[in-house]
Amino acid sequence: MGLDAFVNCRCWQDGLATPCPVGPVGFDEDGHLALLQPWEGNASAHDTFYAWMSGDACPHPLMEQSSEAVSNWTGVRLFQQALRSAGTARFPTLAACVPDANGGWLPAERAAAALAELDAFRDSRIADEVVLVDEVTGREMMQYVEVYRGVFMYGPGWQAGVDPGGFFVYTDVDPPATLFRATRFTQRVLPDDRLELVAEGSRAIVPMRPVGEHGSPPPERLAVLTRARSAGDFAYIVEPLRRLCAASVATGNPVVWC
Repeated sequence: MGLDAFVNCRCWQDGLATPCPVGPVGFDEDGHLALLQPWEGNASAHDTFYAWMSGDACPHPLMEQSSEAVSNWTGVRLFQQALRSAGTARFPTLAACVPDANGGWLPAERAAAALAELDAFRDSRIADEVVLVDEVTGREMMQYVEVYRGVFMYGPGWQAGVDPGGFFVYTDVDPPATLFRATRFTQRVLPDDRLELVAEGSRAIVPMRPVGEHGSPPPERLAVLTRARSAGDFAYIVEPLRRLCAASVATGNPVVWC
């Protein structure tokens, strides 16, 4: 699950598309080029419209000038976190327009401002990141995401994650109680789906899955580190956003989040 987006081409607006066999056609309230008829009672017409749009209506697939799988949601949250660390006053359009959920759109006039901010972001100083790694291999297990309060694992009666204070396991009641916290520790899988966590001066046995359970075997020694980040680390989301905003500016059509 993640954030996708597209920008419609101008073929229909400029009269360059083949005639649609049904109508009326226009942009709906969500920014989509659509058949402006209710679905109920008009299913056949909608099917005809979609076949036209996804067929030979114009040279662009689905009549989209640009279409991007922007990022998974963790990547979106990390980018939003980086914007805050760099200063949202410098990036007001991006801070306001990168969505928290699917749906909505960015008007073309704001896409121009977002494009300029994306270029400025490339030269920004980004706050360090907090990560949990396999101490032997250096492989990243978890990364601190502020809006998730660092939580990355859940189970019956517990939640676990990483924050600037270290790796933690809390009860899932309100208020939560700390079952374990450490910046360096070992883990050992016990019978009956239990996990032994040991750090200097502390030990806990928790009915939880091991960290990095998809490894073979899961790592034994783990550590929380603070590592430097650069704006280049966010190319995975900056570049698709740039392409979308550039297409929006060129066509005058909005970036539609989906």
